[in-house]
Amino acid sequence: MSAIDRIALVAEAALAPSVHNVQPARWRLVGDDGISLFEGLRSRLATGDPRGNDAAISLGAAAEGMRLAAGRRGLALVPTATPADEPDLRGVAGWRLVDDGEPDPLVGVVEARQSWRAAFAKPTAADRRAAEALVADDAAVVTDPAILKQLAGRYDAASYRFMRDDAFRAELRGWMRLDRRHPRWAVDGLNADAMAMSGIEARGAALVLGPAFRLLARIGLARPLLAEGAKVARGAGLVVFHRPRNEAPFDSGARFYRLWLRIEAAGFGAAVLAALADDPGAAAEIARAAGIGADRRVVSAFRIGRRPPGEQPPRARRPIEEVLV
Repeated sequence: MSAIDRIALVAEAALAPSVHNVQPARWRLVGDDGISLFEGLRSRLATGDPRGNDAAISLGAAAEGMRLAAGRRGLALVPTATPADEPDLRGVAGWRLVDDGEPDPLVGVVEARQSWRAAFAKPTAADRRAAEALVADDAAVVTDPAILKQLAGRYDAASYRFMRDDAFRAELRGWMRLDRRHPRWAVDGLNADAMAMSGIEARGAALVLGPAFRLLARIGLARPLLAEGAKVARGAGLVVFHRPRNEAPFDSGARFYRLWLRIEAAGFGAAVLAALADDPGAAAEIARAAGIGADRRVVSAFRIGRRPPGEQPPRARRPIEEVLV
């Protein structure tokens, strides 16, 4: 197994989703056929993810990305010892590559999958039926317009509760790239194109989330300016991702990525609605609405729909030299 082959695997695994697109996965080529996965601790969200739950989900998705990339090439991953922690790096997992893999059916949509933050096309009855077909043992689907409208309001309320925290907003702004001149516009974080913002909207977001927030909050304008619930209400459906309560977030991350690939394979775009899972009250309400049992945990949710015609913006990804350690 040559270093060039494994670099290609790392590049494909790097297409996996991560919270705020921080891309915490770091990789090391070990010997002739080994790969180790680390968490880059400088990418940890100290305010938004103090316990590392979202980071672990992101790393699980990256590991699944590596498995998919290996399978595409007829390779499989055999677990080896977890690498030791190092300064700014937490050892996560290690594998040896062997010639015993098969391509996964979902590998064909890996390159196409990315978040769609703009509005979706108006859904048809056929779109809603196709969304309902995504129901699985870890995915519940809501398509009733009345319930979607209710959950859209719950999403805006939950999201605003997080946004009211000064430290949360500051951390979020630190990962937002609202100006094309930002040196990491095409590298990581959330750039204005990926968030479907025009130049004027991006400048407005910098003000609303920054120096103008407190004044706007006092006069009751901050919440409506930040609201995105209308996009939820007008989509084809809401997909609720749930897993056993005691499952490790790393393991949930692999299933999260696979569900997103299933959504893509069904011809839908998707945007993650993290606040519906992160806010306890919202998570309880969405579990009730979707008929999810008490033994399950709402891990995340997606609004889904058909993307209107047009090209998606380029995906921001770290260069290979940043993810190889």
